[in-house]
Amino acid sequence: MQKTFRVLSAAACSAGILTASACAQEDTSEARAEMVAGLARADDRALEDIEGVTTHYGAVETSDGATLRTLITIPDGASGAPHPLLFTQWVSCGSVEFRSDQNERARLAQESGLALMRVERSSDGDSQGPACDELDYDTEVRHYIEAYEALLADERIDNSEVYIYGSSLGSTTAPLVAKALQDKGHNIAGVMVQGGGAETYYERMLTFDRLYLERRPDDVAPEDIHDEIINRAKFHYEYLINDRHPDEIAEDSDAMAATRADIRGMEDGAHYGRPYAWHQQAAKKNFLAAWAAIEAPVLVIYNEFDQFESQYGHQVIADMVNRLRPGTATFVVQDNIGHGNSRYADAVSAYGWENAEPAWEQTADVMLTWLDDIRAE
Repeated sequence: MQKTFRVLSAAACSAGILTASACAQEDTSEARAEMVAGLARADDRALEDIEGVTTHYGAVETSDGATLRTLITIPDGASGAPHPLLFTQWVSCGSVEFRSDQNERARLAQESGLALMRVERSSDGDSQGPACDELDYDTEVRHYIEAYEALLADERIDNSEVYIYGSSLGSTTAPLVAKALQDKGHNIAGVMVQGGGAETYYERMLTFDRLYLERRPDDVAPEDIHDEIINRAKFHYEYLINDRHPDEIAEDSDAMAATRADIRGMEDGAHYGRPYAWHQQAAKKNFLAAWAAIEAPVLVIYNEFDQFESQYGHQVIADMVNRLRPGTATFVVQDNIGHGNSRYADAVSAYGWENAEPAWEQTADVMLTWLDDIRAE
């Protein structure tokens, strides 16, 4: 079905959210691949075409000069302007456009009755600005806040209620974005997260490495894990808390050199594809303080065979929120499912990503049911 993709509303232009050149190039044609909001397509990829929804392509210019592609996905046949569902994504760089509807986010767009809002990080998708793999954590969070504050002025949505969904690493940025928008006067009506908790980032990275040690049975003997964890605790403290470069830490001793060589996801100049400073800034964030300040229902989903995260890190969100606001947080454990919402036979198979069976429909069902429940109250 032919769809029209337009820039943000005229109100966004008059408010100075978009550049003059972006506003001047508003596309009002039926062509699917025209320049939209001053951003041309970065390559020959087709635009989204997901059954039951229409995606509106726009752009927002950040305070530091990046121009970010925005996507507002609205259910076809929606009666009136829907409330927005803002999305914060995983750690790895890459586009958040849908290439298929085979994920929980597409089902949220199709069935939640909300307008799913996404922002492409700098240099991802059509976005222009510093390379995503050079962005630091503080800049990424600030870009989310600025972009979503701009999108909440869009005339296609009803911003009287704002919902947020954080996936994977987005589970750490979601509460920070929610609190910032709440502080700016927006009504945060619900926050969902899956694949990330609220322990300190230092603890989070230790968990990543503990699972790396425990679930490599052919590589690490059980009796060696104790000393390995002690060394990783020392390394991560110097790296994440004292902001030292990993190569400098490696020069401290042979043990630190061996540890640096085996830290999960660590490469020369990058950790999980992001600069060291990104992780060091994340380690300074008080995630529980943000969760404590958000005056909204919370859904936390933990997948039993998560290849990175701990159950404790997830459950502490619900426990602390319910201590402050009894009955407002829901904690769900999904058996036999891994980080990416696939089902596995056991934890070791999951760690090797072996024989995965899609389970994202189950995750989508949990989220959609929860959204229905909190909106019915």
